[in-house]
Amino acid sequence: MSDGSLFIDWITASQHHPNGGLPVITGGVTVHYSAQGIPVFERNQSTRFTGSHDTSVRIGCDGFRVSLAGNPGRLSRPDNVFNHGLEGTIASCNRVLVELGLPPFTPCGTLRPAGAARDVSSPARGAVISRLDVTRNYSTGSESSARAFIRWLAGRSISRMKRGQAGDESVWWANTRHMLKAYIKHLEMVKHGTSDKDRIVQWLKEKGVVRVELELKKRLLSELGLNDLANLSDQKLVDIYEQQIEPFKRADRSCDEDIIEHIPQRSKAIAAAWLAGTDVRDLVGKSQLYVHANRLREYGLDILTPRFSGGVERFPVKVRFIELQPLAVPDWYSLEVKAA
Repeated sequence: MSDGSLFIDWITASQHHPNGGLPVITGGVTVHYSAQGIPVFERNQSTRFTGSHDTSVRIGCDGFRVSLAGNPGRLSRPDNVFNHGLEGTIASCNRVLVELGLPPFTPCGTLRPAGAARDVSSPARGAVISRLDVTRNYSTGSESSARAFIRWLAGRSISRMKRGQAGDESVWWANTRHMLKAYIKHLEMVKHGTSDKDRIVQWLKEKGVVRVELELKKRLLSELGLNDLANLSDQKLVDIYEQQIEPFKRADRSCDEDIIEHIPQRSKAIAAAWLAGTDVRDLVGKSQLYVHANRLREYGLDILTPRFSGGVERFPVKVRFIELQPLAVPDWYSLEVKAA
């Protein structure tokens, strides 16, 4: 079962109401013309519905079809470090829709045939999901470990997905079915204007929080039968998320030079020399060599074994891993909507 640490960071949903009569909400109309200049297709554009803390979602309605796109759980909240699962996300969508006089998203609809009595109905399709971003925060233990993890990820390939990278802060893979991305959360918040002195930013930095997001696109949702709200559940989202990120849960950082930060000062120079490929047996006496060797084995380095031999890198005997730990919501963090 879900432990509650997985949440939704974006949803694009719509629902058709065949009886119509709904308020028209639009940010404009796009008209497509034939070669002869005759209008053949019109599409209402959505408009922004804004909340406090510079947040918004896109809402549209042409009288029949209601649509919403964005992060409704973020609306009027100061940050999105944590968010709601499926039920809370749909509830957040519906609060906005009802406020605008629109019907809420539901798992199923009702279709009353023309001329039929009011109490005669037959099932109709409910809300349709065309994009869903499922997200979890992970603690790596420190900012240096978070950066090491991103660099390690950047060296991995995923079949039939194109990879991109922004330094040692973020990395992503994408195709027409889904997108997988990982980034250091506190750095992303600072780039978007949050003070680096903010309590939540400092907390994220201290824990080395990496956010791993899975964007499920329309094509994959349809293939999995998850484009119907009636078929969705938190557990189904957990299952597909866990399947996609399985290769990323533990990263080997034995050879990462950031490990020097955690080594006692008196052995840092020897560790740095060994990591650079130097045979440290030529740098210190035999007794001191073994003192350093015993100390550095606790940090995953075996300086008695040459790091390079014949141009091939030799890995330390003791392999050091970054273990990703799902990050729980702290007691002091609130998911409640706050006014400006």
